[in-house]
Amino acid sequence: MERGAQAWRWVGRSMLWAAIYDFLFAISILFFTAPAAQLLRLDLPEDLVYLRLNGIFLLRLGGIYLLPSWQPQRYRGVVAVAVIGRFLGFVYLGSVWFSGGAATFLWLGFADLAFSLLHATLLNRARQLTSSSVSTA
Repeated sequence: MERGAQAWRWVGRSMLWAAIYDFLFAISILFFTAPAAQLLRLDLPEDLVYLRLNGIFLLRLGGIYLLPSWQPQRYRGVVAVAVIGRFLGFVYLGSVWFSGGAATFLWLGFADLAFSLLHATLLNRARQLTSSSVSTA
């Protein structure tokens, strides 16, 4: 069971890293809007309401990601949703870049893909180790 427990801890760590990533983006959007846009080489919209609303959503998402970071096995459904959501983020941001958007969108898309693959791999491994330890007990 120790290998399974360790595997679940890695799932939790990956979700903590994702939460921190989202919190940093949220803080950048909400409190350092212009410098963040300049750093990412993105134009700011005239009306910042929807951009800042996205910052609020990222804060909430990061908060939701903290649940499996503390109890990954209990909140494994959140991890599964994160896998799908991050992959969809990759597809969308990649399509924005492909349609002529800034290269930043491609790199942000790759970050989403990396999180998606990391979460999926760790979740699958934890499930396999847990089910094999249960079946051998």
